[in-house]
Amino acid sequence: MPDRPRVLQLGPDPEMSGGMAAVLRGLLTSPLADRYQLDVVPTYRGPAPLQRLTVFCAALLRLSAWSLRGRGRIVQIHVTVRGSMYRKAVCVLLARALRRRVVLHVHSGAVEIASFRASLGRSSLALFRAAFAASDVVLAVSAASSAALEEAYGLTGVVVVPNAAPPGPPERRGPQSDGGQVQAVYLGGFANPVKGGGVLLEALAIAIPRAPGLNVTLAGPGELPPSGAKLIERHPQISWVGWLQERVKDEQLRAAEIFVMSSLSEGLPVALLEAMAYELAIVTTAVGGIPEVTTDREDGLLVPPGDPQALADALCALTGDAALRTRLSAAARDRAERLDAVEVTERLSAIYAGLG
Repeated sequence: MPDRPRVLQLGPDPEMSGGMAAVLRGLLTSPLADRYQLDVVPTYRGPAPLQRLTVFCAALLRLSAWSLRGRGRIVQIHVTVRGSMYRKAVCVLLARALRRRVVLHVHSGAVEIASFRASLGRSSLALFRAAFAASDVVLAVSAASSAALEEAYGLTGVVVVPNAAPPGPPERRGPQSDGGQVQAVYLGGFANPVKGGGVLLEALAIAIPRAPGLNVTLAGPGELPPSGAKLIERHPQISWVGWLQERVKDEQLRAAEIFVMSSLSEGLPVALLEAMAYELAIVTTAVGGIPEVTTDREDGLLVPPGDPQALADALCALTGDAALRTRLSAAARDRAERLDAVEVTERLSAIYAGLG
């Protein structure tokens, strides 16, 4: 068997938490890794300033060594906004100076892309435009993000490569219970306001008195805000568990019947795809690429972002209707199985082949 062509992946440490790291982990275990040797160079391992600088400088050295030794021709650089965009712009320009072909893979949602672009000064904008111009291919995770990138930076031809849904449990759930107690789970935490945790707390304050059988586990990064602590004091069926290790997250997803996502902006969230694969009934905001993989009342309930009343109404509707939960959860699982890693592998393989 001939040696597989090598492709360098630059992004966060795949062992970290977060959606972009999860996408990298998925690529490393996908059929793409059977066709290509995917070398990984972490550019980020945590927010501590000294660690961040050290890891980034080491990444630049490793990128240079990989390129100068002729390990491979293609460098795929994974990026979001804010600090990630600055770091990865430098990586793009260095890779091109080293005569590598560059795939710049943007994982942010349309709202974040537009708001970040609006905050930029002239020099920052010039840096990012140079990085986009130096990239051979620019990827986005959804059509909404692709359009936002093209408008923000004057680009054309941004290619959509969606995130793949991870595999779920082998067993199917079957009909859901109508016994009165329904478990929901939220994984967005409170570290990033874009995840809409504050909106969810407002929605739960409305929903719990109307649906006393609804039990909600709040999880994810950050600290529970004071309004959340007060809500839990009044309604003990709501719990805050903070960040979950993979084993515990698996237990939560298996125990839950409803998955709720209250985001104000998303690209194509891996957490949503994972919940679909676990056959949960989905309540989510219609932002970014979410409407591209979830259709309202077919395989989930979609609500407007920033609308706690609509979010509460959807949670109450699912809590009180076991047949609706069963129908939507089964359809979500079916949709996730169609969004597997094979499609992503074929799209990326075609892009790599085109770059030689």
